[in-house]
Amino acid sequence: MPVLRRAAACLTLGLLAGCATTPREPPPMLSSVRFAPVVLPKGVARSNRDLARDFLDLTFALENGEQLPALLRYETPVRVLMAGEALAPYRPDLAALLNRIRREAGIDIAETDDPAAAQIFIEAVPEREITRIFPTAACFIAPGERDWAGFRARRSETHPRWSEQKTLGIAAIFLPPDSTPQDLRDCLAEEITQALGPANDLYRLPDSIWNDDNFHGMATRFDMTILRALYQPEFHSGMTRAEVAAALPRVLDRVNPMGRKVPSRPRAPESRVWAEAIETAQDTRAGGGARIEAGLLATRLAAEMRPPDHRLGVAQLALGRATLGQDPAFAAQQFAEAYARFRDGLGRDDIRTAQAGVHLAALALAAGDYDVAILLADRHLPDAIAYQNAILAASLLSIKAEALAAQGDLPAAEAARLDSLRWARYGFGDTDGALAREQVALAAAVAETVIPVSGE
Repeated sequence: MPVLRRAAACLTLGLLAGCATTPREPPPMLSSVRFAPVVLPKGVARSNRDLARDFLDLTFALENGEQLPALLRYETPVRVLMAGEALAPYRPDLAALLNRIRREAGIDIAETDDPAAAQIFIEAVPEREITRIFPTAACFIAPGERDWAGFRARRSETHPRWSEQKTLGIAAIFLPPDSTPQDLRDCLAEEITQALGPANDLYRLPDSIWNDDNFHGMATRFDMTILRALYQPEFHSGMTRAEVAAALPRVLDRVNPMGRKVPSRPRAPESRVWAEAIETAQDTRAGGGARIEAGLLATRLAAEMRPPDHRLGVAQLALGRATLGQDPAFAAQQFAEAYARFRDGLGRDDIRTAQAGVHLAALALAAGDYDVAILLADRHLPDAIAYQNAILAASLLSIKAEALAAQGDLPAAEAARLDSLRWARYGFGDTDGALAREQVALAAAVAETVIPVSGE
């Protein structure tokens, strides 16, 4: 059975067989979800010495290993233009994100409808066009560009490079409107925050959207702390790494006072070999054998890191997914160990713990341990919502609905199923309207009182 169950694949209206119904009120209107705007507290409770190393690695290097010769940031207020009807549904998400950046990072950033005033241009580009350029990218930033037509008109060797920039100027962000709402929203958050300066991704960061393991879909307190530090008056574009490093201690002590007395902790460095292994292990397009081999390598390399960290749990989850069809017992062991590692190292409420928890809940459901499945779903649903992960929320509710139905609690199962559909339409998308149609039908059923047929 699949571990992350698509929410559309669990309960059906067949649960109501054998019952007659008496209407009580009109069926509820079709509804979906949108995450409410949030503003997180400022600062993170970790060593400012560690933050300084992260800051330098995020701002003076790129994901491909290329080093940047100088600091890059905007030296003027930043205005963002998101044009086109295809992206219109995401204007509230953009507004909420820009509000967070203003309030949490202290950056003068706002939306504009004037192309002449904009520095960051957001354009809708079909997913197939993006993957034609970057096969593994869901979305990307192009420095020095204003639109897709201009980007495509250049020969690849003439595209502006991050390392050639003297300061941040114009940049284009290309988003796929035919992707799921969750994916597009996550892309929006990652690309806009990285367009402000921290262009690198680091797998060693457990609590950042700038990590290609994709556990975090919204900018975190860590991310906003880095941005807030970057836009302090001590810094400006063109500074060398050494100059920035010299100013960082006093900047971080002011920006992140809770990290002043937190001791530095040993951390394993980035590993290109591990990164390549985990990317193969997580790539559903790779063959099963290749994924298992890569998962085993990633797990071994992560276990050898000193000290081992969340990357071991990431590798164990990937290995468990790759081996589930061939060796369910081995996969279950990987899921359980990943769950324990995340829970003990990052906390029970962390998104990584919740992601491992949904795997354990699915296994409990398959094994008939319905109470355990419901317990895990209830425990981690608030975490999925807090971290704004609709796919995880839909999956947990789907598992809970199946477990409740198996226990014979049909009204509670229907309610959980209805909630899962709301989250599923946002998380998985609903291009053919199948989820919406099922939601309407189930909402009508839930709005009725179920009365046993006479004699049953």
